[in-house]
Amino acid sequence: MRRIIIFILIAVAAFVLFTILSYFDQTYIGAILTLIMLCWPTLFWLISKVIENRPFSRKKDDDAINQDIIGEPLEEPRPYKSEDFEELRKKDDNVIKARAELAKLKSSLELLNEEKNEGILTDDTYNELKKQNEEATEKLEEEISKASGEVKERKVYCKKGKHYISINDCLPSKIDGYVICQEHNEEIRIE
Repeated sequence: MRRIIIFILIAVAAFVLFTILSYFDQTYIGAILTLIMLCWPTLFWLISKVIENRPFSRKKDDDAINQDIIGEPLEEPRPYKSEDFEELRKKDDNVIKARAELAKLKSSLELLNEEKNEGILTDDTYNELKKQNEEATEKLEEEISKASGEVKERKVYCKKGKHYISINDCLPSKIDGYVICQEHNEEIRIE
């Protein structure tokens, strides 16, 4: 219905244009412009009818291209099951618990600093407790980053210096799968 109305409006405009140009003794130009104005909507209408009737198999072509690239038949995406959501919820619960534990460790480190400043703890006791706290904090941070899927720097444990160090801060070793701690000149295996 809309196409018919548009075609009628274009025909009226073409007739008006032909009349105006005929009045100025330009009948030949008016006839050509009128034919052009009447032909282009008809041409577009015919093209749209041909396109509507021709079945396109674009989706099939895309699948064939993907199969050529991958070399394997495409698999249908598997629908999510309730077990998947349950597993995600358990991971989220573990991350929340680990973050709460991390907050406790950080607050205990602040408490250690206060007690040392007040003179309650000796330097040796403070250093030992601080080192234990920092190791536990590093382990929890690694657990949280693994569970939440965040990518952090990979760290290795130097037994000689009893500390964790980033792999990026280590020197490469001649042996594959090992790095060298710069501080203690210790070869460490990458796990």
